[in-house]
Amino acid sequence: MPDPTGRVYLDHAATTPPDPAVVEAMLPFLTEAWHNPSSIYVEAQAARAAIDRARATVARLIGAHEGEIIFTSGGSESDNLALRGVLAASTRRGRHVITSTVEHHAVLDTVEQLEREGLAEVTRLVPGPDGRVSPEAVEEAVRDDTVLVSLMHANNEVGAITDIAEVSRRLKARNPRAMVHTDAVQSAAHLGVHVDRLGVDLLTLTGHKLYGPRGAGVLYARSGTPLQPQILGGGQEDRRRAGTEDTAAIAGLARAMTLAWERREADVAHERALQQRLIEELPRRIPMLAITGPRDLSHRLPGNVSCCVGFVEGESILLALDLAGVAASSGSACTTGAVEPSHVLVGMGVPEDLARGSLRFTLGRGNTEADVDRLLEVLPPIVQRLRALSPIPVTEPPETWRPWLDG
Repeated sequence: MPDPTGRVYLDHAATTPPDPAVVEAMLPFLTEAWHNPSSIYVEAQAARAAIDRARATVARLIGAHEGEIIFTSGGSESDNLALRGVLAASTRRGRHVITSTVEHHAVLDTVEQLEREGLAEVTRLVPGPDGRVSPEAVEEAVRDDTVLVSLMHANNEVGAITDIAEVSRRLKARNPRAMVHTDAVQSAAHLGVHVDRLGVDLLTLTGHKLYGPRGAGVLYARSGTPLQPQILGGGQEDRRRAGTEDTAAIAGLARAMTLAWERREADVAHERALQQRLIEELPRRIPMLAITGPRDLSHRLPGNVSCCVGFVEGESILLALDLAGVAASSGSACTTGAVEPSHVLVGMGVPEDLARGSLRFTLGRGNTEADVDRLLEVLPPIVQRLRALSPIPVTEPPETWRPWLDG
């Protein structure tokens, strides 16, 4: 349904509005059954029962066993636990980790820190120009001492979907002891995730990317996966993650996942139609605008439209869009405000001067054709005005831009 304020929200990859049914599912654990689920009295056991039900729901939806579900505070914590937990528990088997240059910073910063601590040796794979990491590149990078491969299922900036199932198959053929972790934060609502079909040992989810609450996440850890806890101080989550559980957030996460699985087909069809229109219309209406990420929509997340606008800074466009009532992003919400161009775009080979004009529009359930019309109405004059004010003259695009502008 339209935003009653009249504003247009096009940043669903950053966070999604909580579904009213999710809020309803959470309320009893904020107002009545708010007790500590680790206590033994009746009220506390009602909270414990709610967490148990949520764990069973999440496990069923992703094809896992209940004991393989670890509730966390969100995607970043789950990624950290997967990387640090596996490396700490696997030192005798090796310390080689394979990831890519276009991962979320929750993975990139963690492996960098592990390197500084001398706990990991990291191979960073470079994706293709569309942002996808090839299974063949993973296979070539595998070594006898490879402990873990960590690749996101779908990129949060350009929507590129990596074939994690094929990555897993090739990895296990080369080194059966190596484990696969995938950050499925962006993909879960749109693609669904089934751990056996993906062939993964560890998988990250979070609630606020699928119309659930912030502060609720999941790390799936396949039974038998070595994992050393990183937060100590209690026996919660089968001694794998200490801290009193947030019953309301966990209940909301389970409800949000259930709704996402039920509504997926309709959501995908709705978002694909709006996405297709923007991908076609934006380059027609704005000269020197390059769509980034896969052009083949079967390899791109529904609703994701990422692009770069030449001869203008993306941040300036976003400020002008905000004044015009449109909320969007220049890439990952976790790095907004950074002066450097997106590491994802640079990792894909986009020239830095073009990457500085990056924009990301991500559509969701509540968006309409009118929202797309509004963006297409206000964005071209904003770009034209900013280019006229820029001290950098607008000329013919450099040759290095041509492959991106030509698609």
